[in-house]
Amino acid sequence: MKKSTFGLVVLIGLTIATLGTLSISQHNQIVELEKNQIELDSLRDETFILGVELGRYEITLDHLQETNPKAAKEFEEFMFHETE
Repeated sequence: MKKSTFGLVVLIGLTIATLGTLSISQHNQIVELEKNQIELDSLRDETFILGVELGRYEITLDHLQETNPKAAKEFEEFMFHETE
C-alpha cells in the first residue's frame, strides 16, 4: 500500500508541476499577444492618419488642377521626379 500511495503522490506532484509550467507559459503568451495587439492598433491608427492626409493631398491637387493647371503640373512633376 505504501508504494501505491507514494506513486500517487508523485503522480499528483508531477501533474501539479506540469500544469503550473503550462499556466506560466500560457500567461507569457497572453502578455506577448497583448503587446502585439497594442502595436497593431498603433500601426492601424498611423495608417488611418496617413490615409486621411493622402486623401487631403489628392483633393487639393484636384482643386489645383481646376483652378491653376500650371501649378498643378509643376507640383506633379516635382512629386514624381524630384522626390525619389
